[in-house]
Amino acid sequence: MPIQTIRRGVVALLTVLSLAACDLDLTDPNNPGEDVVEGSISGMLQVAVGLQAEYSNEIVDPIFVSALVADEVGAGGGTFQYIQELDVGGSEFDNTNGSSEAPWAGQYDVVQIANVLIQSAPGVGMGEATLSGVLALAKTFKAMAFGNLLMTFEQIPTDVDPTEPSPDFDSRDAGIEEVFRLLDEARGHLASTAPSAEFTEEVLAPGLDLGQLIDAMTARYALAFGRTGQAMTAAQRVDLGSFSEFRFDANDPNPVWNLMAAGGNSTEMRPEDTFRLGAEEGDGRVAFWATEEDIEGANVPLDAHARYGSNGAAILAVLPDEMRLIMAEAQAASGDLATARALINEVREPCSSAFDEPVACLPPLTAEDLPDAQSVRDQILYERRYELFGLGLGWDDLRRLAPAEVKYMFMPVPNSECDRNVNTPPGLCTIG
Repeated sequence: MPIQTIRRGVVALLTVLSLAACDLDLTDPNNPGEDVVEGSISGMLQVAVGLQAEYSNEIVDPIFVSALVADEVGAGGGTFQYIQELDVGGSEFDNTNGSSEAPWAGQYDVVQIANVLIQSAPGVGMGEATLSGVLALAKTFKAMAFGNLLMTFEQIPTDVDPTEPSPDFDSRDAGIEEVFRLLDEARGHLASTAPSAEFTEEVLAPGLDLGQLIDAMTARYALAFGRTGQAMTAAQRVDLGSFSEFRFDANDPNPVWNLMAAGGNSTEMRPEDTFRLGAEEGDGRVAFWATEEDIEGANVPLDAHARYGSNGAAILAVLPDEMRLIMAEAQAASGDLATARALINEVREPCSSAFDEPVACLPPLTAEDLPDAQSVRDQILYERRYELFGLGLGWDDLRRLAPAEVKYMFMPVPNSECDRNVNTPPGLCTIG
């Protein structure tokens, strides 16, 4: 069965599998029950395909929250009040709205589906090489969900079960450790047993290289969580001639386009015109992400989406230049400014790419231009803003590289969790 057919066919099943504390027995004869899915090879492979679909559609929530906080996008004039407030910043924030609820619920949907695979796939009798790929996939996507949550919320539970409404919250350090434990285990699965052709051809989504994704996400989260040495090591493992992306089409549209550009006035978000106006003259990356327009926003003037102006546009997952900028930041942290400058210039200078990615086509910078560690860090922040726009990273970049510009440190844990989970630390239910 074609991957896209499976992807659309398991949406209802995945919705049920991800619901907490509910009856998982389905009565629709066209959909298998939980016991059938978890007891069959074909059911597990369908869930593995669906896990990728679920993640690629849920990633929009941490993306829009980060983009608003980092002033990548601004609120349209008719948007929900919480979108306008998040755009402005500085006020007490209500944890009943979508900026808290949506990323929390969506990323935990991904975690619950990954848990189904981790717990059940080893018992259905699939071949060792296929199982290796399935487990690596499940642990990678679970780690990415936790990583996204920890870039949005200060603390989270990682030991979650649909039947337990009050899981304990981990310390922030323990949550971060769980991200890297999962990624290390995923990498170990691939190293010990190469995935089968059945997995790579029938399960893994087109556009993804799982091994590269594991190393790139290790580098991404290590940088975000202050582990620059680990980030450097992981980024160096990534083949800079590789590229991974989450793909969409008219039947399965890009969720960023669907929310920001096609969702109507209530969720209309567009690039702030300061993104274009603040760019270095001639920076080719601006046109990749935004098109000059004169749109009146709720708070600031807005441009139009370029990349996210199409329902079939891919969301970039592994960009070689993200890895270069991670290595540049790690080198700057270690005091090797010359290597950091060279890596920055590797991002700036090319005028074309074999991949569908932003290209700067800018002149190189010299030691005179970037004479000290602070100027290098400032330049890395600039390059990341224009290279990685709208990928959910801008908020953490500000926390790390320009903390004085951060509107909020973290989102509050949503009211639904605070009300249900007696173990939620009270201080997490208000804005951080």
